Amino acid sequence: MDGLPSTLNPAWLDACTSIVGTSHVLRGAPCQDAFAITRLGDSGEVIIVALSDGAGSASHSDLGAQTVVRHWIEYFTNLLNQSPDPGAVLAECGPPEVLSLLENIRTTIETEALAFEVNPSDFSATLLGAVLTPTHALVAQVGDGCWVGRINRVLGCLTWPTGGEFAGQTVFATSQSAPRALQLVHLNTPPSALAGFTDGLERLLLDFNTQQPATGFFSPVFQALRNSPAGFRCELEDYLQSETVCERTDDDKSIAIVLNPHADF
Repeated sequence: MDGLPSTLNPAWLDACTSIVGTSHVLRGAPCQDAFAITRLGDSGEVIIVALSDGAGSASHSDLGAQTVVRHWIEYFTNLLNQSPDPGAVLAECGPPEVLSLLENIRTTIETEALAFEVNPSDFSATLLGAVLTPTHALVAQVGDGCWVGRINRVLGCLTWPTGGEFAGQTVFATSQSAPRALQLVHLNTPPSALAGFTDGLERLLLDFNTQQPATGFFSPVFQALRNSPAGFRCELEDYLQSETVCERTDDDKSIAIVLNPHADF
């Protein structure tokens, strides 16, 4: 699910989108990224976000990305939906729970691979997952892409892209190597702003020399979402499809932004 908040006084503002890369358009390939976002609670005070980047060389990676995203959303929806204190439940959610989630993803992928008569590696896809409550937050990553957060007015990278054995490779959430590559971060105070994005935006939004977010993008984007939530997603999509961006990356591009509308920017 995506789009505008479902309440008049939302706990969070959000915007998520995926844009098919120009190289995919040229060869008639589908977008191999996937994203989903859902809210829990009367005022949407719990927000669950997932993105996934399917491997460009894998024949069914678009389906793999959709599987990864669906599992993250379903797992945390089931975990938190009936809880009177979702923040406390999330605070106790650690590596065992997320590793179990990764195992369930692999099991589903193996079943899908049998149905399509292909190898599980044909569904290879990464994971970027986040859960925010009024009191706690959790972000997870397997593979490339990144989570950037603003905490105590300081912007920084909460995770970092994972490289593979060779240039251009990474570790996939659908693989047996996923547990060793898991990045899991608990926050006792949710960030005032959070942005996750897939590999297609790394070189635009990250400074690889300092391992910090690139300057000039995030603060204006957070302000734009807060000031005009109704029109922000269209503006974001226009930017991601602009000549300026497409000259620098021809890959699929996905981004999810979650913002506390009451935070001081």
